Amino acid sequence: MFTSILKTTILASIVFSTSLSAVTFDVIGACSSTPLYEGRFRTDIGENVGVLSMEFFEDQSIPYSGSEAGFSSINHSPEGLLAIEVLSDTKMRAYGWCFSVNGVVPNTLASETYLTKQNDYISWFYAYSTYDQGVWTDYCVPSHKIKAPQFCK
Repeated sequence: MFTSILKTTILASIVFSTSLSAVTFDVIGACSSTPLYEGRFRTDIGENVGVLSMEFFEDQSIPYSGSEAGFSSINHSPEGLLAIEVLSDTKMRAYGWCFSVNGVVPNTLASETYLTKQNDYISWFYAYSTYDQGVWTDYCVPSHKIKAPQFCK
């Protein structure tokens, strides 16, 4: 009887340990490449990046607004009209949160993006896209590269 329970316990721990992984997260703010938050989070990689991120934020008590599709604010960052930088009559930058998985910015929402292997790395970073004379000229450029005065005083 004891041997049977021991075998079941060992088998359950092997199954449990192979279905969970420690995903690495970081959150990069508007003014520096140094993470505001970073850490490893043990979770099921079968969930999408949005759900995994919300679990990490809640576990670490990181304030956020948004859903599994994406986030409009992390750590009380500006959103809406406060996240627009007017550069001229025809040019502006719109700021918000982008993410990468293992250093690659996917062309999908966080709710449509899934991790593919153990120990993947998710990075959320405050970024901008530039609108110039009716055309979006770039996408998800990390904002710490320009340190906009309205965010970085």
